[in-house]
Amino acid sequence: MKKTLLTAALVAGFASAAHAETSVTLYGLVDGGVGYTNQKTTWSGDFGSGSYKDRGFNFRSGVKNGNRWGLKGTEDLGNGTSAIFQLESGFSLGDGYSAQDGRLFGRKAIVGLTGESWGTLTLGRQYNAADDFVAPIDPFGTGWGQAAIGSAFGGGVSARFDNVVKYVTPNFSGFQLGLGWVGGNNKQNYSHNGDSWETKQKDNGFTFGLGYNNGPIEVGASFDYIRTDRSGNHNGLPIVGVDNKTKVWNLGFAYDFDVVKLHLIYGQQHDGAIGGLGLAGDIALPAYTADYEVATVGDSIVGDGLRQRSWLLGLTAPVSDAGKVLFSYTGNNIKNKELFDGKITSHIFNLGYLHSLSKRTSVYAVASYGQSKLKVNETVFDGQAKLKSTEVVLGLQHRF
Repeated sequence: MKKTLLTAALVAGFASAAHAETSVTLYGLVDGGVGYTNQKTTWSGDFGSGSYKDRGFNFRSGVKNGNRWGLKGTEDLGNGTSAIFQLESGFSLGDGYSAQDGRLFGRKAIVGLTGESWGTLTLGRQYNAADDFVAPIDPFGTGWGQAAIGSAFGGGVSARFDNVVKYVTPNFSGFQLGLGWVGGNNKQNYSHNGDSWETKQKDNGFTFGLGYNNGPIEVGASFDYIRTDRSGNHNGLPIVGVDNKTKVWNLGFAYDFDVVKLHLIYGQQHDGAIGGLGLAGDIALPAYTADYEVATVGDSIVGDGLRQRSWLLGLTAPVSDAGKVLFSYTGNNIKNKELFDGKITSHIFNLGYLHSLSKRTSVYAVASYGQSKLKVNETVFDGQAKLKSTEVVLGLQHRF
């Protein structure tokens, strides 16, 4: 009996020690609402004149933030170092389907090591450095539907990459730096009856970010370089492939005056776009195959020669202990001289209100109006098109 009690006490002690050194947390958020959207493109020129309209009032899932659930944990390894992991899955609240093209953990899947004195090293599917240092400067961040920063900047301010090795320094009096390597290289050889093929596939690059957040001042900067290379040869003769080198940089600044906070961001994308062009990419034009079909501008101009300049001016102001008003004006200017003699200009105005019912539950409202204008002067297509887009949403969010 004494041995049994002793064994039970030892097991309980080890279990308590293990629990103190290791932790696993289930977390997530549920976000939904109702909203009205109205997008209309009108065009005139060599395509003739016409319009395309898409509108509706319906249930909206994940407006302020994308719906998610996840697991994260730490294990104390001693000497100030811990092992960490995070697995995060996105889903649609309206129908329960998985998001991110059905990936089980499409939002994030990482394992790594962290230490207060040397920083954090993570491996897996994760965000670029701009998401750490630039995206938070936008009053609406990466959520709030059309009001999100991506509507003018594209996805480069907050992009998920596969196969990333990323390092972030500790916080040195408000300063932090992040650097990550993205992707991989693959080469295949095949021969049969005297014929030979060789193919090469490169999807790699790096992501870099620097931030300062101390007192009323917040500054963030980022640079991403992503190369997509498809090449090869057949019996020694080169095969026509693709070699895109996309470069994206962003710079943001915010200052809190207590009664109001000022937000400023400027960025550019060159020779490609990470995550698309935002609202400008939604401009619809009649397809060549039939008058009743449409194709979007974003499908045709992303690639070598692309240059996108984007900007943001924002304000946030508390109106009570639980309420906050948000405003932003974003815009961009897009050209691709290698594909057409023309440009796209966009302007988007956003107004939102967030009210906290508790630490975990909030209600919100957002209204956004944007327009993009395309002008082209060349032999293939001479004309113009204009997109007007309106979105109004009321929503509820709970975090757990």
